[in-house]
Amino acid sequence: MATSAKTLQQRMGIIALTWPIFIETLLQSLLGISDIFMLSHYSDNAVAAVGLTTQLMFFMMVMSMMVSTGASILISQNNGAGRTQEATDIGVASVALSLGLAVVMGAAMFFCAHGIIGLFELEPKVAGYGYDYLLICGSLSIGLVMNIAFAAILRSYGFTRSAMLVTLSTGLMNVLGNYIALYSPFGLPVYGVTGVAISTVTSQLMGALIMLAVIRSKHIPLPMQRLNSLPRSTYWSVMRIGLLNAGEMLSYNVAQMTIIYFISQMGTLSLTAYTYGLNISRFIYCFSVALGQAAQIQTGYYVGKQWFDEITVRVQKYCLVGFIVSLAIVLIFFWQRFTIVGWLSENPEVIQLTALLLLGSIALETGRVFNLVIISALKGAGDVAFTVRVGLFSMWGIGVLLAWFFGLYLGYGVLAAWLAVAADEWVRGLIMVQRWRSGRWQRFTRIPPATSA
Repeated sequence: MATSAKTLQQRMGIIALTWPIFIETLLQSLLGISDIFMLSHYSDNAVAAVGLTTQLMFFMMVMSMMVSTGASILISQNNGAGRTQEATDIGVASVALSLGLAVVMGAAMFFCAHGIIGLFELEPKVAGYGYDYLLICGSLSIGLVMNIAFAAILRSYGFTRSAMLVTLSTGLMNVLGNYIALYSPFGLPVYGVTGVAISTVTSQLMGALIMLAVIRSKHIPLPMQRLNSLPRSTYWSVMRIGLLNAGEMLSYNVAQMTIIYFISQMGTLSLTAYTYGLNISRFIYCFSVALGQAAQIQTGYYVGKQWFDEITVRVQKYCLVGFIVSLAIVLIFFWQRFTIVGWLSENPEVIQLTALLLLGSIALETGRVFNLVIISALKGAGDVAFTVRVGLFSMWGIGVLLAWFFGLYLGYGVLAAWLAVAADEWVRGLIMVQRWRSGRWQRFTRIPPATSA
């Protein structure tokens, strides 16, 4: 048992946690940009439509992460406290909750996809592409939901490399499917946006099945026969943290959708540039996302062990490292902005406008790192309600309000909306840094250590 505990503690090292998550996040970004890159040779209208519906699919990811994040935090804390049975029960509850959520969301998207796309008042061709993509990916989202659930369980036990390898395999499946759908190999017809959607759904389903097989191979206990015997408190403990976390993420997603609505009123050119800008940004903040997720897992584990002073110092160091790396990456992307955007579009106006957004990314990405690292650590400690309250104020009172006022009302366009998001990230991030340094998050620890024999 001591050897097992030692192995788990070794897997909780920040480097061991971060590098596989970084590669996985980078692969996911490549997957997202591959859809956009391949579609850009098919139609700029298709790019705009998929860019919009990707944000809608992110809403479904947020709902899925409502369960997976709550489970991940509690599994890490229970493992740190030596309460292995409680960690197992949390994993079982998260799988059951995720399955139920997948069924509900899939049905909702099947019946509501047309109405949701209609809300954005898009050009008819763009709206048609958007509806096709959302109907397929939304209705068959069970692969996406279960992928997120199983990956969270793997990471909570420190098996971040296994999750990364599964993402690599499913990503390759998706790229191959996109190629078949768009480039008509062997004389096959061009399936367009519909084919890309089918490719995405298929790779997600395969990924979920592979994730489950990996969980079994790593001997992570997931006895689904315990489902009926779990007390309601187990489900509620997952949902309590998950709902608060989803509140912050949902607020962010709805705020971003509102900003995209403003940009859609500026025209297809602005919406296309914004879509390219968002996809390029994913590469810039990949490292910070990975560092934040690793910090959340490690914080939960350290909090379970009551190692407060050590994790307080560690997270501040992680934030500094993330800031330096993000600044370096965004400057490289800005230096090569015309080359990078030129890979994605041949439209000179789109290239010029997207390159301008990359200038604004210097402010955006250096502020975003505080939130990605510090908020994740606060969540790992169980201090979720504070991040929700601050997020609601900053996202809407700064991000959305300034995007509307300067971007749409005063007519400064998509760059103003981009900088409004940057202002939100900076204000929210600095508040979170102060919260972490204050140490008030320590009182939210709910996991008592297991009693030793």
